[in-house]
Amino acid sequence: MKRFVNWTARLPMKTHAACCAIGGMLLSLLTANMAAAQLMPTCVENSPERRGELGCSIIENKLLPNGLKGPLFWHIDRFDSAERARTAVGPASVAFEAAGTSWLMTIESQTSNHHGGRHVAQVGPLQLPRAAKYSMQVMSAAFTPRMYSLAHHHSGVEAVYVIEGEACYETPTRAFKLRDGETLALPAGTPMRAVVTGSTLRYVLAVIVYDAAQPPTMRMEEGTGPKLIACR
Repeated sequence: MKRFVNWTARLPMKTHAACCAIGGMLLSLLTANMAAAQLMPTCVENSPERRGELGCSIIENKLLPNGLKGPLFWHIDRFDSAERARTAVGPASVAFEAAGTSWLMTIESQTSNHHGGRHVAQVGPLQLPRAAKYSMQVMSAAFTPRMYSLAHHHSGVEAVYVIEGEACYETPTRAFKLRDGETLALPAGTPMRAVVTGSTLRYVLAVIVYDAAQPPTMRMEEGTGPKLIACR
């Protein structure tokens, strides 16, 4: 009969304890990596983000006036109060609060008129699709690292401004990585996936200027569209 040898019992106590600690650490890391990658919930009106939690909120869908003359830009202005931001709202702008700040988003030509607020960013000129009428959808979203969206595209240009953290957008040509204060605009029809990179909370503002006769966002079935360049 062959004798079973317990090699673990032969190890010195310190070595055995070290092996157990390393094994536990590796198991914890594996479990964390498996659990960390998480699908973002769909953007909805009055998401938990509005209450200081994680989520993606559709702030407003607004039909833009006829006769907007290009080139058009997305202007982001910051205000001292929500009341002052609401007072500045025009036919092509939306006021709201996010990340403890009052904002005004406006689609207009390049201008030095900041409507009484402090100018934060200007994105554009925006590449608008051909359409009889345009609408703008304004969103704010807060998510944690390793969260990602489903693959999708829009019926208009999407522009993003990062309030804090690090954001990445996968497209067929490249992955766009943004840090706080940076912006991005992607043309209509661009297949994309949003991914939260970095190690801290990612908070972004976004606007889609789209064909009012179509939905602003169309989900893509996984594996049906072009391959997206992965965020690293």
